[in-house]
Amino acid sequence: MTAVCWAAAVLAAVFTVVRVLGAERGTPLVQLVSYTPYAAPAALVAGAAVTFLAVLPGLVLLACGVVLAALVVPRLVPSPVPRDGVRLRVMCANLLFGRNATLAFVDQLKIDDVDVLAVQELTDEGLAALDDAGIDALLPHRVVSTAPGGGGSGLFSRHPIEDPAARSLGGIPMQQTSATVHVPGAGPVLIESAHPYPPRQGRVRIWQQQIATQAVPSALGPPRILLGDFNATLDHAVLRKLLRAGYRDAAAERGRGLAATWPYKTETLPFWTPPITLDHVLIDARIGVREYGTRPAGESDHRPVVAELVLPAGFYAG
Repeated sequence: MTAVCWAAAVLAAVFTVVRVLGAERGTPLVQLVSYTPYAAPAALVAGAAVTFLAVLPGLVLLACGVVLAALVVPRLVPSPVPRDGVRLRVMCANLLFGRNATLAFVDQLKIDDVDVLAVQELTDEGLAALDDAGIDALLPHRVVSTAPGGGGSGLFSRHPIEDPAARSLGGIPMQQTSATVHVPGAGPVLIESAHPYPPRQGRVRIWQQQIATQAVPSALGPPRILLGDFNATLDHAVLRKLLRAGYRDAAAERGRGLAATWPYKTETLPFWTPPITLDHVLIDARIGVREYGTRPAGESDHRPVVAELVLPAGFYAG
């Protein structure tokens, strides 16, 4: 029994060191680090139980649980709600190879009064379905780059856009669409639909590079929003580095940093796979967050996320 207790303590200690140092390398560790929000309470509960059997391994488990909890709990503490500024409601949604491009999905856009929608895994068929469902009446301005499978991307806006662009991320091609959106009362905002390739076996380096090459805010330019399916959680070092470059996570700003977005209605993973947070709305320091929430997954394996942002007021020459 003592050996079992020490084995659990050593595993918890290794996990904690990897998470604290951002030392995840290779697919197994990258995927395991995603479950830090589950590891923290598990280590605390295990430590409390093991201490009665073997004090030292129990204390190691408790210490690991405290450290991991200290990393996770700040995501549950909301920042002050901004009062002044211009409202912009955004949604990002992974359409699962275009399958969730349904009338129900477009109806959800109406319910949430979405101003800008970023979609990933947009196919030709998915785009046609969105058009048939009437998305153009809600969000008439667009930049799209469809692709078979999961590489497509789209950005739809209620407000006028300029500089529409689509770029292909290096390694395995993943399209990301972007545009400058002119928001009445606020001026131009740079918005991009993000979708790095997932960290599958043999693809971790590509995943890291594609996140590392995401655009970062500049104090000399317009405010920037980066939203989409990052295939990464806030426990991955590469995403935390992107945040340090000038972004804040909208969910964590509202104390919803553990609102899970994946997997739902999956056909390839066991039903007991714990849900984690892969979809994010990243904003620069000039933008506030008034509301944040997830929506039903529908025909996708990801829950769409919606955020009501507050932009700094400015001159708009529309």
